[in-house]
Amino acid sequence: MKRYIFILLLLGLNLMAQSKGTDLKYADSLFKHGRQNEASLIYEKYIAQAPNKDLVPLPIYYKVAYMSEKRNDYAKALYYLSLIYNRQPKQVVMNKINEIASANALQGFEVDDFSFVFLFFRNYSIYLTLFLLSAGIYTCVVLWQKYRQNEPIRNRHKWVLVAYLMALLLLLNLPSSYQIAIVNKSPVYMREMPSSAAPVKWTITKGNKLVIIGEEDEWWQIWWEQKTLYVRKLDVWKIG
Repeated sequence: MKRYIFILLLLGLNLMAQSKGTDLKYADSLFKHGRQNEASLIYEKYIAQAPNKDLVPLPIYYKVAYMSEKRNDYAKALYYLSLIYNRQPKQVVMNKINEIASANALQGFEVDDFSFVFLFFRNYSIYLTLFLLSAGIYTCVVLWQKYRQNEPIRNRHKWVLVAYLMALLLLLNLPSSYQIAIVNKSPVYMREMPSSAAPVKWTITKGNKLVIIGEEDEWWQIWWEQKTLYVRKLDVWKIG
């Protein structure tokens, strides 16, 4: 009996996958023949139902970003462009994001020193990680050989190795710890505590970008104007 249930489940998942594939082909056909608004609705529904936004084909994001900008829905346009940039940080995409943000007087899109370092690491993370790991392994091997041969090892060298490994661990976790979000409505209240009864410290409008540094229940903890504040998760679109 369990075997039949498993087979039926697989068939159901397969049919769902085929159905989504058919919907996307239909949407592509609509987009190609000028019925872009109809195609955009199908694409956005597909994105909303996708369990992993990183698996959505990039051409779909480009299309919905284009249509959102055409409808003057700059918040959605920035959201989709940011999803693209999060996977493929290209300068042309960043230029478009900055263009839309500047035209609508939005905040949070300035590239500060931390953002620059983060984006540089994201672009070259594989090469940097391999280099740092190789250097760390080589250092460990050298120290281990000295230890086996009873050669003296300075405490300074030990502490340097520990600090190096901690820094490497921090760098490896940097992409997952840095997240951003786009405000999806107006107004959105930033509060001092994760509670609707907490005082409102700031009011922000849709389209602005926030940096997420933590979460608590239905609240995101954010960093804004050098302060730690809270916004409801439903009030923003998280990226990454």
